Amino acid sequence: MDLVFRSWATRNHRCAVILLGMVLALAACDSGRNPTADAPESTIGQGDTPVQVDTAAHVDTAIGTESAPQPKSLSAIEAEVPENPLKVAYFGEIHVHTSYSLDAYIAGTRLTPDMAYRFARGETMTVNGEPHTIGKPLDFAAVTDHAEYMGEMYSTQVVGAKGHDNPQLQELRSLAGLEQQEAWFLKYVVAPARSGQGGHPSFYAGEATARSAWELAIKAAAENYEPGVFSTLAGFEWSAAPGGANMHRNILFRGLNVPELPFSSIDSSDEEKLWDWMEQQEIAGRRLTAIPHNSNASKGLMFESVDNSGNPITIAYAERRSHFERLIEVMQVKGNSEVHRSFWPADEFADFENGDSIQDYSERTFQKQDFLRAALTLGLGYDLQLGQNPYKLGFVGGSDSHNGTPGDVLEGNYIGSHGGADGTVERRRESDIAGWIMGRDANPGSLTGVWASKNTRAEIWDALRARETFATSG
Repeated sequence: MDLVFRSWATRNHRCAVILLGMVLALAACDSGRNPTADAPESTIGQGDTPVQVDTAAHVDTAIGTESAPQPKSLSAIEAEVPENPLKVAYFGEIHVHTSYSLDAYIAGTRLTPDMAYRFARGETMTVNGEPHTIGKPLDFAAVTDHAEYMGEMYSTQVVGAKGHDNPQLQELRSLAGLEQQEAWFLKYVVAPARSGQGGHPSFYAGEATARSAWELAIKAAAENYEPGVFSTLAGFEWSAAPGGANMHRNILFRGLNVPELPFSSIDSSDEEKLWDWMEQQEIAGRRLTAIPHNSNASKGLMFESVDNSGNPITIAYAERRSHFERLIEVMQVKGNSEVHRSFWPADEFADFENGDSIQDYSERTFQKQDFLRAALTLGLGYDLQLGQNPYKLGFVGGSDSHNGTPGDVLEGNYIGSHGGADGTVERRRESDIAGWIMGRDANPGSLTGVWASKNTRAEIWDALRARETFATSG
């Protein structure tokens, strides 16, 4: 169903819950969990020559007996999960970064994709030097590390990996403190990019390292999947920022049959080229979806009236965009993207988590068309004009945590979202977060809710695809 987004806020306590369509009964959080064994095998590759990732099957077998039970297939385990035809509200996190995102590593994050999924399930992890956990385990999660520099981070962290002994990476591993690491990042990554060199930095050791990092992420998704209890979605972030305009998308797959490599903004910073790539994945039998975020920082580009060739939007464009992008992230640590008090002053709730200091960076200035309320109206106009709405969007929430901590959005337990950049109360009051926003304007982020008949990977993805979603502000 298509749901209507609305926000309600209690400003003093910032305890707003952003609802879509209907008020949730909290009792729906009881997902009828049924612990089952996990016997995944993930397939990474293209065409007829996939690369197999060996993942252990967690099953009990009688050793040395002729009547030893055979391990159940993953599909059989999923089929045994009870269904609720009325559907259940499941809560998860589909936007989180680990140490395999370069900016997260620079900020001090050392949690891996496997550790991130375990954190989402309630395990305690060391974050910013202290033990940390979430109050309640999530129902599902997706690690979405940046496709850009994924291979470089594999070389950095895996002993014996190609490029691990590169002098620049040796220097990076020896640095202590955020300031030194940020200076390294500016010297070896940012400065060359600003000079027009673009592409991978000089310490990139080749495509094989990116494949290895991607395989590691898929392996973590496979091994942490427990149908009926906790679902994992394979994904990554495409992080294009032409002229400093945020055009980022998170890409989520329905299954673990994924391409050998993700598509990065180094391949192309044009979202229409991203859709071309997604189309090729569909031809290869894969199902995937793209979810934009932070339209509030897109400099008017997220919902333009023209395509990237400068031509007015056509029905073909509208149909294509609506096919690949059926959802949008409405709330995260860098503010809400639905509404701003400057453009809807009559709305008494339009001043909730506006993230004003985003405009202090990258020459960003808020425009009305950056916000979803304007985009929804534009979409209705295109529907009347063309017969197709490019902005018929469901809504999800995220944290964009760069700590490797999915679902870490509880205000009373909040320790920041970007490692050392906002890892103390003082920095959250006085410093900025990764050149994006002042810490005082940030917030703990959001969760995604879906209505699904059971908690399995396919059912969660299908609910996202069907736009049967909602978002919270914490």
